[in-house]
Amino acid sequence: MDDTIPVSTDPRPGHVPSGHVSPAPDPIRLSRLLTFVFPATTALYALFNGIGMILLPAQVAQLAPDSKVGVLALLTTLAAVASMIALPAGGALSDRTRSRFGRRAPWLVVMALASGVLTIAMGMTTGLVALALVMTVLWFTANFYGGAIAAILPDRVPVHRRGVASAVIGLGTPMGVLVGVNLVSRVSQFWGYTILALVLAVTTLAFVAGAREPSSLDLVTVEQAERRGAMAAAGVFFRAFRHRDFVLAFASRFGLFMAYFTVSGYMFYAVQDYVGAHNVPGGDVAVAVSTLATVSLGAWIAVATLCGWLADKLDRRKLFIAVSAVGLGLSQIIPVVSHTWTGMLVYSAVSGAALGTYFAVDLAVMSLVLPDKESEGRDFAILNVATGLPQLVSPLVAGALISSLGYGSLFLFSAVFALAAGALAMCIRSIR
Repeated sequence: MDDTIPVSTDPRPGHVPSGHVSPAPDPIRLSRLLTFVFPATTALYALFNGIGMILLPAQVAQLAPDSKVGVLALLTTLAAVASMIALPAGGALSDRTRSRFGRRAPWLVVMALASGVLTIAMGMTTGLVALALVMTVLWFTANFYGGAIAAILPDRVPVHRRGVASAVIGLGTPMGVLVGVNLVSRVSQFWGYTILALVLAVTTLAFVAGAREPSSLDLVTVEQAERRGAMAAAGVFFRAFRHRDFVLAFASRFGLFMAYFTVSGYMFYAVQDYVGAHNVPGGDVAVAVSTLATVSLGAWIAVATLCGWLADKLDRRKLFIAVSAVGLGLSQIIPVVSHTWTGMLVYSAVSGAALGTYFAVDLAVMSLVLPDKESEGRDFAILNVATGLPQLVSPLVAGALISSLGYGSLFLFSAVFALAAGALAMCIRSIR
Protein backbone atom coordinates (compact mmCIF):
# COMPACT_ATOMS: atom_id res chain seq x y z
CA MET A 1 0.00 0.00 0.00
CA ASP A 2 1.25 3.48 -0.85
CA ASP A 3 1.35 5.41 2.39
CA THR A 4 2.66 8.66 0.92
CA ILE A 5 0.78 11.39 2.74
CA PRO A 6 -1.84 12.96 0.45
CA VAL A 7 -2.03 16.65 -0.30
CA SER A 8 -5.76 17.04 0.25
CA THR A 9 -8.84 14.97 0.95
CA ASP A 10 -11.23 17.37 -0.78
CA PRO A 11 -12.50 15.86 -4.06
CA ARG A 12 -12.79 19.25 -5.77
CA PRO A 13 -9.44 20.18 -7.35
CA GLY A 14 -8.11 23.52 -6.24
CA HIS A 15 -10.96 24.11 -3.81
CA VAL A 16 -10.07 25.77 -0.51
CA PRO A 17 -12.87 25.50 2.07
CA SER A 18 -13.81 28.73 3.79
CA GLY A 19 -11.78 29.34 6.91
CA HIS A 20 -9.42 26.49 6.09
CA VAL A 21 -5.84 26.21 4.95
CA SER A 22 -4.54 24.64 1.79
CA PRO A 23 -1.45 22.65 2.79
CA ALA A 24 1.65 22.29 0.66
CA PRO A 25 2.34 18.84 -0.77
CA ASP A 26 4.04 16.54 1.72
CA PRO A 27 6.15 13.96 -0.11
CA ILE A 28 7.25 12.16 3.05
CA ARG A 29 5.94 8.63 3.39
CA LEU A 30 4.13 7.86 6.61
CA SER A 31 6.65 5.19 7.60
CA ARG A 32 9.52 7.69 7.28
CA LEU A 33 7.63 10.36 9.18
CA LEU A 34 6.88 8.00 12.07
CA THR A 35 10.46 6.70 12.09
CA PHE A 36 11.74 10.20 12.88
CA VAL A 37 8.91 11.63 15.01
CA PHE A 38 8.90 8.62 17.37
CA PRO A 39 12.42 9.23 18.81
CA ALA A 40 11.70 12.95 19.25
CA THR A 41 8.46 12.21 21.11
CA THR A 42 10.26 9.58 23.19
CA ALA A 43 12.97 12.09 24.12
CA LEU A 44 10.39 14.66 25.23
CA TYR A 45 8.64 12.20 27.54
CA ALA A 46 11.97 10.88 28.78
CA LEU A 47 12.77 14.42 29.88
CA PHE A 48 9.39 14.96 31.57
CA ASN A 49 9.33 11.63 33.39
CA GLY A 50 13.02 11.24 34.15
CA ILE A 51 12.84 14.59 35.91
CA GLY A 52 9.34 14.29 37.35
CA MET A 53 9.54 10.72 38.66
CA ILE A 54 13.19 10.40 39.73
CA LEU A 55 15.44 13.44 39.56
CA LEU A 56 13.13 16.10 40.99
CA PRO A 57 11.75 14.09 43.96
CA ALA A 58 15.27 13.02 44.91
CA GLN A 59 16.56 16.58 44.54
CA VAL A 60 13.71 17.95 46.68
CA ALA A 61 14.24 15.26 49.32
CA GLN A 62 17.87 16.37 49.59
CA LEU A 63 17.10 20.09 49.75
CA ALA A 64 13.99 19.93 51.97
CA PRO A 65 13.77 16.50 53.66
CA ASP A 66 11.22 17.60 56.28
CA SER A 67 8.79 19.25 53.84
CA LYS A 68 9.37 17.25 50.66
CA VAL A 69 5.68 16.52 49.93
CA GLY A 70 4.63 20.16 50.12
CA VAL A 71 7.65 21.45 48.20
CA LEU A 72 7.18 18.90 45.43
CA ALA A 73 3.51 19.87 45.19
CA LEU A 74 4.46 23.55 44.84
CA LEU A 75 7.09 22.90 42.17
CA THR A 76 4.86 20.64 40.10
CA THR A 77 2.01 23.16 40.40
CA LEU A 78 4.20 25.97 39.05
CA ALA A 79 5.35 23.71 36.24
CA ALA A 80 1.79 22.74 35.41
CA VAL A 81 0.72 26.39 35.15
CA ALA A 82 3.56 26.96 32.70
CA SER A 83 2.56 23.92 30.68
CA MET A 84 -1.07 25.03 30.43
CA ILE A 85 0.04 28.32 28.89
CA ALA A 86 2.73 26.81 26.69
CA LEU A 87 0.76 23.96 25.08
CA PRO A 88 -1.88 26.08 23.30
CA ALA A 89 0.71 28.78 22.62
CA GLY A 90 2.93 26.25 20.84
CA GLY A 91 0.03 25.03 18.74
CA ALA A 92 -1.40 28.47 17.96
CA LEU A 93 1.86 30.25 17.13
CA SER A 94 3.10 27.39 14.97
CA ASP A 95 -0.26 27.38 13.14
CA ARG A 96 0.51 30.92 12.01
CA THR A 97 4.22 30.51 11.30
CA ARG A 98 5.28 30.91 7.68
CA SER A 99 8.79 29.78 6.74
CA ARG A 100 10.50 27.70 4.10
CA PHE A 101 11.08 25.10 6.84
CA GLY A 102 7.35 24.78 7.55
CA ARG A 103 5.14 25.81 10.45
CA ARG A 104 6.30 23.46 13.20
CA ALA A 105 10.00 22.77 12.53
CA PRO A 106 11.43 26.22 13.46
CA TRP A 107 9.71 26.15 16.84
CA LEU A 108 10.76 22.57 17.50
CA VAL A 109 14.42 23.39 17.00
CA VAL A 110 14.36 26.58 19.08
CA MET A 111 12.43 25.05 21.96
CA ALA A 112 14.47 21.84 21.99
CA LEU A 113 17.72 23.78 22.31
CA ALA A 114 16.27 26.12 24.95
CA SER A 115 14.91 23.16 26.90
CA GLY A 116 18.29 21.45 26.73
CA VAL A 117 20.08 24.43 28.25
CA LEU A 118 17.48 24.75 31.01
CA THR A 119 17.59 21.03 31.78
CA ILE A 120 21.35 21.12 32.32
CA ALA A 121 20.95 24.25 34.46
CA MET A 122 18.32 22.48 36.58
CA GLY A 123 20.80 19.70 37.32
CA MET A 124 23.31 22.26 38.60
CA THR A 125 20.83 24.10 40.83
CA THR A 126 21.36 23.89 44.60
CA GLY A 127 18.63 26.19 45.96
CA LEU A 128 14.86 25.74 46.07
CA VAL A 129 14.03 29.20 44.68
CA ALA A 130 16.38 28.78 41.74
CA LEU A 131 15.11 25.25 41.19
CA ALA A 132 11.50 26.49 41.05
CA LEU A 133 12.40 29.25 38.58
CA VAL A 134 14.42 27.07 36.22
CA MET A 135 11.88 24.24 36.30
CA THR A 136 8.97 26.57 35.54
CA VAL A 137 10.70 28.05 32.50
CA LEU A 138 11.81 24.57 31.37
CA TRP A 139 8.26 23.24 31.57
CA PHE A 140 7.14 26.21 29.46
CA THR A 141 9.68 25.63 26.68
CA ALA A 142 9.26 21.84 26.71
CA ASN A 143 5.46 22.07 26.56
CA PHE A 144 5.64 24.72 23.83
CA TYR A 145 7.65 22.09 21.96
CA GLY A 146 4.95 19.55 22.82
CA GLY A 147 2.21 21.79 21.44
CA ALA A 148 4.05 22.11 18.12
CA ILE A 149 4.99 18.45 17.71
CA ALA A 150 1.48 17.25 18.63
CA ALA A 151 0.16 19.00 15.50
CA ILE A 152 2.20 16.63 13.32
CA LEU A 153 -0.59 14.03 13.50
CA PRO A 154 -3.48 16.14 12.12
CA ASP A 155 -1.06 18.02 9.83
CA ARG A 156 0.63 15.15 8.07
CA VAL A 157 -1.25 11.88 8.64
CA PRO A 158 -4.34 10.91 6.60
CA VAL A 159 -7.48 10.10 8.59
CA HIS A 160 -7.58 6.42 7.63
CA ARG A 161 -4.04 5.85 8.99
CA ARG A 162 -4.41 7.76 12.26
CA GLY A 163 -5.03 4.70 14.43
CA VAL A 164 -1.67 3.19 13.52
CA ALA A 165 0.04 6.59 13.65
CA SER A 166 -1.54 7.33 17.03
CA ALA A 167 -0.31 4.00 18.38
CA VAL A 168 3.26 4.55 17.12
CA ILE A 169 3.50 8.18 18.26
CA GLY A 170 1.73 7.24 21.49
CA LEU A 171 4.42 4.65 22.17
CA GLY A 172 6.77 7.59 22.61
CA THR A 173 5.17 8.15 26.01
CA PRO A 174 5.89 4.72 27.56
CA MET A 175 9.24 4.46 25.81
CA GLY A 176 10.10 7.91 27.11
CA VAL A 177 9.19 6.90 30.65
CA LEU A 178 11.09 3.64 30.26
CA VAL A 179 14.23 5.32 28.94
CA GLY A 180 14.01 8.32 31.23
CA VAL A 181 13.49 6.65 34.60
CA ASN A 182 15.87 3.76 33.97
CA LEU A 183 18.60 6.03 32.69
CA VAL A 184 18.52 8.73 35.37
CA SER A 185 18.12 6.27 38.25
CA ARG A 186 21.51 4.77 37.43
CA VAL A 187 23.66 7.87 36.92
CA SER A 188 24.47 10.96 38.96
CA GLN A 189 22.10 13.92 39.15
CA PHE A 190 24.23 16.05 36.81
CA TRP A 191 24.57 13.37 34.14
CA GLY A 192 20.91 12.43 34.42
CA TYR A 193 19.83 15.96 33.52
CA THR A 194 22.57 16.40 30.91
CA ILE A 195 21.83 13.20 29.00
CA LEU A 196 18.10 14.03 28.86
CA ALA A 197 18.97 17.44 27.40
CA LEU A 198 21.30 16.05 24.74
CA VAL A 199 18.89 13.32 23.65
CA LEU A 200 16.07 15.84 23.09
CA ALA A 201 18.29 18.13 21.03
CA VAL A 202 19.73 15.35 18.86
CA THR A 203 16.42 13.61 18.13
CA THR A 204 14.75 16.92 17.27
CA LEU A 205 17.45 17.88 14.79
CA ALA A 206 17.25 14.39 13.27
CA PHE A 207 13.46 14.72 12.90
CA VAL A 208 13.40 18.12 11.21
CA ALA A 209 16.21 17.04 8.86
CA GLY A 210 15.07 13.48 8.17
CA ALA A 211 11.34 14.12 7.70
CA ARG A 212 11.43 17.67 6.40
CA GLU A 213 8.24 19.64 6.68
CA PRO A 214 7.00 21.30 3.47
CA SER A 215 7.42 25.07 3.20
CA SER A 216 4.56 27.10 4.64
CA LEU A 217 5.45 30.31 2.78
CA ASP A 218 2.69 29.76 0.24
CA LEU A 219 0.16 28.39 2.70
CA VAL A 220 -3.20 29.81 1.72
CA THR A 221 -5.79 30.86 4.26
CA VAL A 222 -9.16 32.28 3.35
CA GLU A 223 -10.06 33.63 6.78
CA GLN A 224 -8.68 37.16 7.08
CA ALA A 225 -7.39 38.64 10.30
CA GLU A 226 -9.68 41.13 11.99
CA ARG A 227 -9.17 43.70 14.68
CA ARG A 228 -10.80 42.23 17.78
CA GLY A 229 -11.09 43.17 21.40
CA ALA A 230 -9.55 40.98 24.08
CA MET A 231 -12.83 39.20 24.87
CA ALA A 232 -13.59 38.55 21.21
CA ALA A 233 -10.07 37.26 20.63
CA ALA A 234 -10.39 34.91 23.60
CA GLY A 235 -13.72 33.71 22.24
CA VAL A 236 -12.11 32.91 18.89
CA PHE A 237 -9.14 31.19 20.54
CA PHE A 238 -11.38 28.85 22.53
CA ARG A 239 -14.20 28.50 20.00
CA ALA A 240 -13.60 24.75 19.68
CA PHE A 241 -15.39 24.41 23.03
CA ARG A 242 -18.63 25.29 21.24
CA HIS A 243 -18.54 21.76 19.81
CA ARG A 244 -20.01 19.06 22.04
CA ASP A 245 -17.66 16.24 21.04
CA PHE A 246 -14.60 18.44 21.53
CA VAL A 247 -15.76 19.23 25.08
CA LEU A 248 -16.41 15.56 25.83
CA ALA A 249 -12.99 14.54 24.47
CA PHE A 250 -11.36 17.23 26.62
CA ALA A 251 -13.26 16.17 29.76
CA SER A 252 -12.55 12.47 29.19
CA ARG A 253 -8.86 13.12 28.70
CA PHE A 254 -8.78 15.30 31.82
CA GLY A 255 -10.36 12.52 33.88
CA LEU A 256 -7.94 9.86 32.72
CA PHE A 257 -4.84 11.99 33.21
CA MET A 258 -6.12 13.13 36.60
CA ALA A 259 -6.28 9.44 37.52
CA TYR A 260 -2.77 8.88 36.18
CA PHE A 261 -0.93 11.91 37.59
CA THR A 262 -2.47 11.74 41.06
CA VAL A 263 -0.61 8.46 41.59
CA SER A 264 2.42 8.72 39.29
CA GLY A 265 3.46 12.11 40.64
CA TYR A 266 3.87 10.61 44.11
CA MET A 267 5.02 7.11 43.17
CA PHE A 268 8.53 7.81 44.54
CA TYR A 269 7.13 8.69 47.96
CA ALA A 270 4.47 5.95 47.82
CA VAL A 271 7.20 3.35 47.39
CA GLN A 272 9.35 5.02 50.02
CA ASP A 273 6.64 5.50 52.67
CA TYR A 274 3.63 3.32 51.74
CA VAL A 275 5.40 0.14 50.65
CA GLY A 276 8.50 0.96 52.69
CA ALA A 277 12.06 1.35 51.41
CA HIS A 278 13.09 -1.71 53.46
CA ASN A 279 10.55 -3.84 51.55
CA VAL A 280 11.87 -3.19 48.05
CA PRO A 281 14.78 -5.08 46.48
CA GLY A 282 18.09 -3.64 47.64
CA GLY A 283 16.32 -0.89 49.59
CA ASP A 284 16.88 1.49 46.66
CA VAL A 285 13.70 3.52 46.07
CA ALA A 286 14.87 5.08 42.78
CA VAL A 287 15.65 1.69 41.24
CA ALA A 288 12.38 0.29 42.63
CA VAL A 289 10.38 3.06 40.94
CA SER A 290 12.20 2.50 37.67
CA THR A 291 11.48 -1.25 37.96
CA LEU A 292 7.76 -0.59 38.45
CA ALA A 293 7.81 1.77 35.49
CA THR A 294 9.53 -0.87 33.38
CA VAL A 295 6.88 -3.47 34.23
CA SER A 296 4.08 -1.01 33.51
CA LEU A 297 5.57 0.14 30.25
CA GLY A 298 6.34 -3.38 29.11
CA ALA A 299 2.63 -4.19 29.38
CA TRP A 300 1.78 -0.82 27.79
CA ILE A 301 3.98 -1.43 24.76
CA ALA A 302 2.81 -5.02 24.37
CA VAL A 303 -0.81 -3.98 23.79
CA ALA A 304 -0.53 -0.50 22.26
CA THR A 305 0.43 -1.29 18.65
CA LEU A 306 -2.04 -4.18 18.42
CA CYS A 307 -4.88 -2.02 19.76
CA GLY A 308 -4.05 0.83 17.35
CA TRP A 309 -4.21 -1.53 14.37
CA LEU A 310 -7.37 -3.18 15.69
CA ALA A 311 -9.08 0.18 16.31
CA ASP A 312 -8.44 1.18 12.67
CA LYS A 313 -9.69 -2.21 11.50
CA LEU A 314 -12.88 -2.13 13.58
CA ASP A 315 -13.33 1.66 13.48
CA ARG A 316 -14.32 1.53 17.17
CA ARG A 317 -11.88 3.91 18.85
CA LYS A 318 -13.96 5.20 21.74
CA LEU A 319 -14.74 1.62 22.76
CA PHE A 320 -11.02 1.14 23.39
CA ILE A 321 -10.96 4.24 25.59
CA ALA A 322 -13.84 2.87 27.66
CA VAL A 323 -12.14 -0.51 28.08
CA SER A 324 -8.87 1.14 29.11
CA ALA A 325 -10.62 3.41 31.63
CA VAL A 326 -12.35 0.45 33.30
CA GLY A 327 -9.07 -1.46 33.39
CA LEU A 328 -7.20 1.48 34.88
CA GLY A 329 -9.92 2.05 37.46
CA LEU A 330 -9.90 -1.56 38.60
CA SER A 331 -6.10 -1.66 38.75
CA GLN A 332 -6.10 1.04 41.42
CA ILE A 333 -7.75 -1.34 43.87
CA ILE A 334 -4.70 -3.64 43.91
CA PRO A 335 -2.35 -1.39 45.98
CA VAL A 336 -5.18 -0.66 48.42
CA VAL A 337 -5.72 -4.38 49.04
CA SER A 338 -2.00 -5.21 49.03
CA HIS A 339 0.52 -2.42 49.53
CA THR A 340 3.45 -4.81 49.20
CA TRP A 341 6.21 -5.01 46.61
CA THR A 342 4.41 -7.89 44.90
CA GLY A 343 1.15 -5.96 44.93
CA MET A 344 2.85 -2.98 43.31
CA LEU A 345 4.32 -5.17 40.59
CA VAL A 346 0.87 -6.60 39.76
CA TYR A 347 -0.64 -3.11 39.86
CA SER A 348 2.02 -1.82 37.48
CA ALA A 349 1.37 -4.60 34.94
CA VAL A 350 -2.42 -4.19 34.94
CA SER A 351 -2.40 -0.39 34.87
CA GLY A 352 0.25 -0.45 32.13
CA ALA A 353 -1.92 -2.66 29.91
CA ALA A 354 -4.88 -0.33 30.47
CA LEU A 355 -2.81 2.75 29.61
CA GLY A 356 -1.45 1.02 26.51
CA THR A 357 -5.00 0.43 25.30
CA TYR A 358 -5.82 4.10 25.87
CA PHE A 359 -2.76 5.59 24.24
CA ALA A 360 -3.18 3.37 21.19
CA VAL A 361 -6.20 5.47 20.17
CA ASP A 362 -5.90 8.68 22.20
CA LEU A 363 -4.22 10.83 19.55
CA ALA A 364 -6.47 9.49 16.81
CA VAL A 365 -9.60 10.33 18.82
CA MET A 366 -8.33 13.85 19.55
CA SER A 367 -7.50 14.46 15.90
CA LEU A 368 -10.98 13.39 14.82
CA VAL A 369 -12.89 15.85 17.03
CA LEU A 370 -11.00 18.95 15.84
CA PRO A 371 -13.61 21.34 14.40
CA ASP A 372 -11.41 23.71 12.35
CA LYS A 373 -8.72 22.68 9.86
CA GLU A 374 -7.04 26.09 9.98
CA SER A 375 -6.52 25.93 13.73
CA GLU A 376 -5.72 22.24 14.17
CA GLY A 377 -2.43 22.93 15.92
CA ARG A 378 -4.06 25.28 18.41
CA ASP A 379 -7.10 23.07 19.07
CA PHE A 380 -5.02 19.90 19.32
CA ALA A 381 -2.79 21.67 21.83
CA ILE A 382 -5.86 22.83 23.78
CA LEU A 383 -6.89 19.19 24.06
CA ASN A 384 -3.40 18.53 25.37
CA VAL A 385 -4.11 21.08 28.11
CA ALA A 386 -6.29 18.29 29.50
CA THR A 387 -2.91 16.79 30.38
CA GLY A 388 -1.59 20.00 31.94
CA LEU A 389 -4.65 20.71 34.11
CA PRO A 390 -4.35 17.42 36.02
CA GLN A 391 -0.67 18.17 36.57
CA LEU A 392 -1.77 21.48 38.09
CA VAL A 393 -4.54 20.09 40.28
CA SER A 394 -3.25 16.61 41.18
CA PRO A 395 -0.33 17.70 43.41
CA LEU A 396 -2.70 19.74 45.57
CA VAL A 397 -5.22 16.90 45.73
CA ALA A 398 -2.56 14.26 46.32
CA GLY A 399 -0.86 16.28 49.05
CA ALA A 400 -4.17 16.76 50.87
CA LEU A 401 -5.13 13.09 50.50
CA ILE A 402 -1.76 11.84 51.75
CA SER A 403 -1.82 14.18 54.74
CA SER A 404 -5.38 13.38 55.78
CA LEU A 405 -6.16 9.85 54.59
CA GLY A 406 -2.85 8.25 53.64
CA TYR A 407 -1.44 6.90 50.40
CA GLY A 408 -4.23 4.35 49.87
CA SER A 409 -6.67 7.17 49.18
CA LEU A 410 -4.62 8.22 46.13
CA PHE A 411 -5.43 4.96 44.40
CA LEU A 412 -9.15 5.12 45.22
CA PHE A 413 -9.35 8.69 43.98
CA SER A 414 -7.61 7.62 40.78
CA ALA A 415 -10.09 4.78 40.26
CA VAL A 416 -13.07 7.14 40.38
CA PHE A 417 -11.62 9.52 37.80
CA ALA A 418 -10.60 6.71 35.46
CA LEU A 419 -14.11 5.30 35.38
CA ALA A 420 -15.60 8.76 34.83
CA ALA A 421 -13.24 9.27 31.88
CA GLY A 422 -14.51 6.11 30.22
CA ALA A 423 -18.15 7.14 30.68
CA LEU A 424 -17.51 10.55 29.08
CA ALA A 425 -15.70 8.99 26.10
CA MET A 426 -18.69 6.77 25.34
CA CYS A 427 -20.85 9.90 24.94
CA ILE A 428 -18.83 11.20 21.96
CA ARG A 429 -21.15 10.93 18.95
CA SER A 430 -18.87 11.59 15.98
CA ILE A 431 -16.55 8.64 16.71
CA ARG A 432 -17.49 4.99 17.04
